[in-house]
Amino acid sequence: MKQPLHKIFYVILSVVLIIFAAGCSNPSSDVDNEKSGYLTFIDSNDIGGIGYGVWGDGDFIYLANGPIGLLSYKVDSSGNLEFIDSDDKGGTAVEVWGDGDYIYLADGESGLLSYNVDSSGNLEFIDSDDQGGHAVGVWGDGDFIYLANSDSGLLSYMVDSSGNLEFIDSDDQGGSAWGVWGDGDFIYLANYSSGLLSYKVDSSGNLEFIDSDDQGGYAYGVWSDGEFIYLANSRSGLLSYKVDSSGNLEFIDSDDQGGNAMEVWGDGDYLYLANNFGGLLSYKADSSGNLKFIDSDDQCNSAYGVWGDGNFIYLADLASGLLSYSVD
Repeated sequence: MKQPLHKIFYVILSVVLIIFAAGCSNPSSDVDNEKSGYLTFIDSNDIGGIGYGVWGDGDFIYLANGPIGLLSYKVDSSGNLEFIDSDDKGGTAVEVWGDGDYIYLADGESGLLSYNVDSSGNLEFIDSDDQGGHAVGVWGDGDFIYLANSDSGLLSYMVDSSGNLEFIDSDDQGGSAWGVWGDGDFIYLANYSSGLLSYKVDSSGNLEFIDSDDQGGYAYGVWSDGEFIYLANSRSGLLSYKVDSSGNLEFIDSDDQGGNAMEVWGDGDYLYLANNFGGLLSYKADSSGNLKFIDSDDQCNSAYGVWGDGNFIYLADLASGLLSYSVD
């Protein structure tokens, strides 16, 4: 049977990234050892598949694991990982996020999926909605759920009290939407070869494109701390932006430590970059949004997604599943 072209793409992307990462090294950081933000690898857990995206809800950690679907884990007080459950509806699980009520999965072939999780971490599938294209990123603001679709741009959804999904609107500015995040005022889209895009959303969930900025390279992941916007660019490393009261974007700074930056997340103190050829990187941003590299740790794997819970940092890895780190 022929494999769909989009599924072949995910496989090729993963294989290429893993091959390039195979020759990795773990150089020590060249910054002052008195500074904080240093990374220590703790544990990993791999049950197969391809680890793309990671998120947690304070009780459990969830991994979007390519052909295996959605996985749940628990973590002990030392950061050690224990696999709990999985659910696979077919397709390619690429990104995961939750709003405190439900877990949402961006599934390459199946669109947006919603899940419930019980007190033991077991997963229960609720609903799905597929508007075509290939779902690769998901985030929500408490009112609506936003889906990055590599063929259809940015999509908005609402979810009812039972976790059922309803499609609202979409906007496609071309390019290839990959990652989505927001700051309470605007929605930001990492749009692959078209850089960073900003949107506003009305009270009904309808989307309106505002602005874009392209510094070259390939934008994969985006995150905001409420003050600045940070973009993971696979050719240019980590980029920072500011946004005005109308949603217009202004590039500030970038730092490229080499490798292939895929996703960014921050904890209020530091920024963390999943770098496919460089493992996990930590950064500090100053009050103007300028970036300073701090440390890196490369377990010779293929980092793709990153998230933290205030205690530990978690890395989704194409070759090694889920990894946990501490940061000083």
